[in-house]
Amino acid sequence: MNNLKDYFQFNKKERNGILLLSFILLVVILIYNNSNLFKNNSKTDFSNFEVLIPQKEIVVNTKDSLFNFNPNTLEDDGWILLGLSESKLKTLRNYQKSGVVFYNEDDLRKCYAISEEFIQKISLYAVFPKKEEVNYKQEKENPIKRKEPQKVMINLNEADSNDLISVSGIASFYAKQIINHRTKLGGFISYNQFSEIWGLDKINLELVKSQTYIDTIGVVKININSSDISVLWNHPYINYKQANAIVNYRAQHGDFYHIKDIQKIVLIDSQLFRKIAPYLKTSD
Repeated sequence: MNNLKDYFQFNKKERNGILLLSFILLVVILIYNNSNLFKNNSKTDFSNFEVLIPQKEIVVNTKDSLFNFNPNTLEDDGWILLGLSESKLKTLRNYQKSGVVFYNEDDLRKCYAISEEFIQKISLYAVFPKKEEVNYKQEKENPIKRKEPQKVMINLNEADSNDLISVSGIASFYAKQIINHRTKLGGFISYNQFSEIWGLDKINLELVKSQTYIDTIGVVKININSSDISVLWNHPYINYKQANAIVNYRAQHGDFYHIKDIQKIVLIDSQLFRKIAPYLKTSD
């Protein structure tokens, strides 16, 4: 019995060693049980592999290829994208060479290349410049009457801060916000884009429309066949995954022939396409 008792008797050094070992075991157990607190919870980005998934070839419906545009400045690729045939496009260009300007749908109807069915399809997306009408009859009847100074319309895509502040309803804060968003976009296509600007919810848009116009000829466009991810991602309408998918799809399938071809990418739906189409091009 005494021999058995000797196995459970420890001197001071042995007791200290047992306590130290117990403490180490306790620390190891605590670390193991709480190891999830030290893990990196960031999600893995699988966007590089999304475009590798076999995708069903789709036929792009011209209804899904509609977007806001100015018929006076729209390029050939844009008209074809809207559904106008190349033969009718040639007729349209010859008609425009006469110096005609489209101010409304009736002006479009005067061109033989534009059918009534086509006008009905694009009516909600056509953005026409405003025409300042002069009352020639009144001037003729009152030739001595002093003429009122002609109202100056401000082009929202070229206006600086001073120009915008001169518009009734636009204060300095609004002017700064408008210019910042215009710079990010590359230019305005429609007044509807004002709803995207923080702080402009109280602006009188109808009052602003009466004093301004939008000329889309200077809108900056991104070449989807040469731009890298950072350039695409920099646009407010394109996020990182979508930019990455465009670049990867291009690397696998070659250059995009038409802008509408990006709709073959799963991440580009018809709603997004309508927003970004006016800001894209396939060649310089």
